[in-house]
Amino acid sequence: MSTRAPRAILADGTGRVAVLGVAAGSLLPLAILVRFGNAPVAQWAAAHRESQDATWHWLALLGSPLIWSIACVLAFGLAAGMVWQNTARWVVLMALCVVWAGLVNIAVGGAAAGAATAGAMAAAVGLWQPRAWPFAAAAAVLAATGRTVLLGMPASTMLLTGLLGALGALVIEFAWHTVAPDAPPRRGEPLRS
Repeated sequence: MSTRAPRAILADGTGRVAVLGVAAGSLLPLAILVRFGNAPVAQWAAAHRESQDATWHWLALLGSPLIWSIACVLAFGLAAGMVWQNTARWVVLMALCVVWAGLVNIAVGGAAAGAATAGAMAAAVGLWQPRAWPFAAAAAVLAATGRTVLLGMPASTMLLTGLLGALGALVIEFAWHTVAPDAPPRRGEPLRS
């Protein structure tokens, strides 16, 4: 006998208010970053870019759509082979997030900057295993920082694309719950389910 999955974040009034609060609360830091922070961050990024530090290249890989696409294919094969139904559903959701994030990266950043991918993956991992959100959020920040250093994108653009990527993960989860309410990805369940 299967238990009913929890509702999608955006299907719940409290969840919608929290998402709206985070989005509204991000406007002030984004405005401050545009007005005062972009120039100092750009100078700092240029100095690190000139130093040729390999650390930034490795951190930037966390936001690479190609890396996440390969990881999703391999993880789905493993989950399907081991009949981990819930895990396979989450991996499919993460793959959809990669597609969404790619569109956001191109639309907002003008190139595949990768910040939206990092944000979407952080949101997806946070939804899947809620206790992992500090790790997922820290990885997203590091990936976006690495991308900022390597690509020279404005920090405000990276922040905006990361937030839009995270929002996409919530929209995809909501759509999945709407289309298949009896078989959505279930939050907080063990990997072997």
